[in-house]
Amino acid sequence: MSRESRPQPVPSWPTVIATTLRLWLQRHVISPRPNPSQPPGKYRRLGVTVLAVVVLGAAVAVVLSVVRAGHTATAPQASARQARAAADPAPVKSAPAGRRADGPATLAAAGASRQQAAAWVAAQVSRGVIVACDPLMCTELQQRGFPAADLSQVSTSSGDPLGAGIVVSTATVRSQLGSRLATVYAPVVIASFGAGADLVQVRVTAPGSAAAYLAAVRADARARRFAGIELAGNKNIVMQARARAVLTAGRVDSRLLITLGALSHRFPVRIASIGDAGPGAAAGVPLRQLTIVAPTTAYLGRLISFLRAQRPPLLPLLSLRHQGRATDVRIEFTAPSPTGLLGAGAAP
Repeated sequence: MSRESRPQPVPSWPTVIATTLRLWLQRHVISPRPNPSQPPGKYRRLGVTVLAVVVLGAAVAVVLSVVRAGHTATAPQASARQARAAADPAPVKSAPAGRRADGPATLAAAGASRQQAAAWVAAQVSRGVIVACDPLMCTELQQRGFPAADLSQVSTSSGDPLGAGIVVSTATVRSQLGSRLATVYAPVVIASFGAGADLVQVRVTAPGSAAAYLAAVRADARARRFAGIELAGNKNIVMQARARAVLTAGRVDSRLLITLGALSHRFPVRIASIGDAGPGAAAGVPLRQLTIVAPTTAYLGRLISFLRAQRPPLLPLLSLRHQGRATDVRIEFTAPSPTGLLGAGAAP
């Protein structure tokens, strides 16, 4: 291709404007056609006007050049920023280290609550009672010696904890069962550990409906109160005011009441304390521990023989603490506390 046939580059807007103004000036200002009918001052005013037009045109040309240059430079930059944003989204701001849901402190607190609940269930819950739990809690319970055959996992595929006597309520279980956990399946808390998202509760399930179970609990409380008042008037039983108050309020487990009544027919009974091993239990949950003072070795032998001769559900767990010649004997029954052992007719 020859040099003459090559396409010429398109002139820029400033060049076109400058050329147009130059030609107009040559025709109308530099070499104007004289007109005798017009005064000389007319040409001077025309010259000033033309000069203003030239200046304005130059300014417009400069602005157009700047705008075009800026648009040309900005468009690739914006496209580049958009591409980087799509490939590398802005990071999500994280909460402070002490408040992050997956922070070390939070994980440690959740683990501590889980371990405390597992230790409590392994020590307090009756063998043969089915315990519903999430997979992690079930594993923790097995490691603490709780029989695997007595564990029922709660997961998205297992459905409801029907048939269980106890539900260990962790955050996983609560998210799975929702409000039905407290209103339908397990309305009563007998122990709790931790707080907030780390809260782990041990709940008693309702054999039938929650309403029917709560009605049975209220009837059992009335029967326990009636029996406690009877025992508080027994001359063969000695106790302090605090123990008497919980006894007459119906706060004592019905198995302890039956055992205490049987013991008082054989020898004098001195009650040291009445308590429970369930931290954070709901109000009205029966107390399952009774400590009796055995003043002599002979008394201790007779007491232990009688207690070990009992059969479930009246067979207690025993622990001894020697204090000189006397011995504190702690009588404890496992969770959960049964209802109906005293009979519905015991209520006044």
